[in-house]
Parts: sequence; C-alpha cells; structure tokens
Amino acid sequence: MKSFLLNGKRPIVKWGMIPDEIYYEGTVPEGFSLAVTPSEGYVVIDVDRHGDLDGFKAIPEDLRYELINTFNYKTKNNGKHYWFKYTGNKPLGNKTSGLGIDLRVGQKGYVVWYPKRDVRECIADVKDSSKELNKWLEKLFSYV
Repeated sequence: MKSFLLNGKRPIVKWGMIPDEIYYEGTVPEGFSLAVTPSEGYVVIDVDRHGDLDGFKAIPEDLRYELINTFNYKTKNNGKHYWFKYTGNKPLGNKTSGLGIDLRVGQKGYVVWYPKRDVRECIADVKDSSKELNKWLEKLFSYV
C-alpha cells in the first residue's frame, strides 16, 4: 500500500514509481486530495451514483451484508469504497463495469482516500472476500 497527493483526480507524482509502504505524511494541502493504492491481494469496490446511474442498485441483495461489514467509507458523490482482501483465484482487472461499479486492484489503481484516519490504522478492518463475492467480482471484472 502507498499514498500520495492528487490535484483534482490527477496524481502529482508518478505513483507507480513510489515503493510500497511509502505514505504521504502531514496535512493534505487545500485543493489537493489523498490517494491510496491498495497492496497486492487487496481490492476496492468503488460504487458510484452519477445522474441516473446508481451502482448500489446493481449490487446483489445477498452481498450487501458482506459489503457493509468490511472497511468502507463514503465518497464525495454519495458513493462508497468497500475494501476487501481478495481470496478468489481468477485475476481481476482494474476496470469499470458500466453499472456504476468500478474495481481497483492491488498495485494497479488508486482511490481517493476520504477517511480522517490513517490508512495503516484501517487495514485491520478489511475482511476477506467470500466465495459468493468472488464469483460476482470475477463475473464483472475478470479477464479470464
């Protein structure tokens, strides 16, 4: 995992060059945001609401309990980021689904970090993904 600053939604550094376990320290300057790249094996399900597109409506009912019981937080547009330790065996892509749900996978993408807590304090609250969640993620985001 690593963190760095964004200007808008653009990194101000070449974030792929930042080694793991390097974190932005200090107060985020006004006009900037903090971004976090999940470590290998972690995924972030990014559920959005944009206009008529509501990603929450695309989440199967039987998975909602699992989502609210892992580490998660609200995003600025009334969406949510749900963090999981991915336990499936199919490779997942860092991509969008077209349903208002995006996936960010370890070392290949980043999310804006909205919590006030340090990311290192939150990682213990991230749960393992279930077989049911893995099947759903693999259907939406696997390249296999």
